[in-house]
Amino acid sequence: MDKAELRKIVKARAAALDGGYIAESDAGILRNLVSLPEFIAARRVFTYISTGNEPDTRALIALCARSGKTVAVPAAHPGGKMAFAPLDRPPEALEAGAFGIPAPPSGLRALSPKADDLMLVPALCFDETAFRLGRGGGYYDRYLAASPVFSVGLCRERLVIQAVPRDAWDRPVACLVTEKRIARPE
Repeated sequence: MDKAELRKIVKARAAALDGGYIAESDAGILRNLVSLPEFIAARRVFTYISTGNEPDTRALIALCARSGKTVAVPAAHPGGKMAFAPLDRPPEALEAGAFGIPAPPSGLRALSPKADDLMLVPALCFDETAFRLGRGGGYYDRYLAASPVFSVGLCRERLVIQAVPRDAWDRPVACLVTEKRIARPE
């Protein structure tokens, strides 16, 4: 099966998830994420703003703000480039950027993640070896290839699959977090 076909299947699976499971899954994912030593030690968290049935990142952003952690969010730029800027307002106050994804306003200084930071990487699903099926733009694969940051994928357990089709440029995350497990594939 190719990526385009798998995207359709996973999107349908995600859309069929019931609200009770989503709420339970969001709580478990957050609990597991904040227990990671890398999260606890990170002073800066680079995260996307969740949309649709993606695991919730808004509760994490609020927790980071209360804990004094800097939060940075991405903005997509032409040519498949992406940059992160500090989140200077509540996620609900962000306007839609490229692809309708909430993004920081232009003109903010860019932040580049370092090895002791933590980055959450979005995906439609992940496989057992922490490779992801993204939406097809390659933004995160390009970014991760050039960054030393500790990367974490958030995924609902029901959307973890055996194997995602891979291309040479695909990058796994360092850690996969679901509501049921924390996995660090080797």
